[in-house]
Amino acid sequence: MIKPHTTLQTLQRVFLWTIIVSFSLSALYGIAVLLGANADTIGSQVVASTLIVGSYSLAMLCCGSVFNKPERPLGVVGVVIGALSMLWSLWLVWSEPTMPHNAVEILFSGITLTTACTFASLLLAATSYRDALLRALLGATLVFVAITTGLVLLSIWNTPAINIPYFGRALGIVLILAVVTGIITPILSVLRRKADQQGAPVQADDQTNDPYRLDAVTAAALEAEARRQGVSVAQLVTPVLDTRQTSESDQHS
Repeated sequence: MIKPHTTLQTLQRVFLWTIIVSFSLSALYGIAVLLGANADTIGSQVVASTLIVGSYSLAMLCCGSVFNKPERPLGVVGVVIGALSMLWSLWLVWSEPTMPHNAVEILFSGITLTTACTFASLLLAATSYRDALLRALLGATLVFVAITTGLVLLSIWNTPAINIPYFGRALGIVLILAVVTGIITPILSVLRRKADQQGAPVQADDQTNDPYRLDAVTAAALEAEARRQGVSVAQLVTPVLDTRQTSESDQHS
């Protein structure tokens, strides 16, 4: 059976190599055109296809950054939306000049949803340390991202909505709040984690003064073992303490 982390690493390699190959081919073709090669229709379609595959692969790679976190469903949704949007974009590139009905709306909707999922996934992956303040900021940022995505989709599918009074201002304000909180939240996560790490030696000094206090690693190991056996920590250590007390009593007698 393939381990989950091995599967994730394989997907990451596939996305990375896809990005490298796609952008390399596009760059080589662009250089060839600048050197005098004929830029025919097929060549332009090939370049556009490689750019599309590379861009969406990068987005799906970013969505995969939360595959080993509780927010994994968001990453899966982002990868699925990115893959469908990529296929739709490639189909438009290679289809006949006459595009189907609502083709542009579907294309821009896919780009919007892929961008939103990518931004949210990167934010969740970068904000690994989460206290009460960071959880509130993280939730607010995700709400701002969701509102921005909804307003953009509304403007795509209902063009007259742009003319609604204050629609543009509301979209701009929510977009700015999403970007600002999306930048501040991971930075605060790093700063607050460093602050806690700097305060860790104080706890070590307290443990030196009190030799009976368990360190965090030992306490976590006891909790994990108790959880595995389906008992409490007290029930787990009580037999050991009883055995030790009995042994000490026998020695004294």
